[in-house]
Amino acid sequence: MLIIENLNVSFETQKIFNNFNLHINKGEKVALIGKSGSGKTTLINAINGFIPSYTGEIYVSGIKLSPESINRIRLLTSFLPQNTFIEAENVKELLLAPFNFKINKKNLPSLKKIEMILDIFNLEEDILSKKINEISGGQKQRILTASSLLLNKRIFFADEPTSALDLETKIKITDYIMSNKNLTVIASTHDEYWIKKSDRIIEIE
Repeated sequence: MLIIENLNVSFETQKIFNNFNLHINKGEKVALIGKSGSGKTTLINAINGFIPSYTGEIYVSGIKLSPESINRIRLLTSFLPQNTFIEAENVKELLLAPFNFKINKKNLPSLKKIEMILDIFNLEEDILSKKINEISGGQKQRILTASSLLLNKRIFFADEPTSALDLETKIKITDYIMSNKNLTVIASTHDEYWIKKSDRIIEIE
């Protein structure tokens, strides 16, 4: 599903990855751990094509990452960054923002699917009409996570996906994501419960 061979990434004089190799199988749940600044987010960004300058090879579902193939790869992946800056008037616009892109339009979810995932994420349906400044950081994180999952992609990348959640909600959402056997999950995290529920832990030093 995901193969990285001899990855080298540097920023100015600092080398972040030196001949890094990784192989992740379909459906595997992988937690990337390590100190802040160790390169967890950089690795996720590299796989998603957000770092133009690197050496080595990255394959996603058999497709070699390149400027020419990135759109094909993004048909297969969704990415939840730690900080997301999306202009939206209300929560519904925020939830459906990724579906405005041509690449995602065919995956526009039905109202039934939206209602279902809101329930799983402990969110009331009337939250959709609220302004962004009327919801908490934890609610916003849940909306963005729900949006990423509604895209129905094969691979889900996330950077600290449960950092703003209370324990009960964190457990419920983590269990929901990890129970999807067909979904490959690669997440940077410090969350002990998320790490515990992952199939494999990779420490980035």
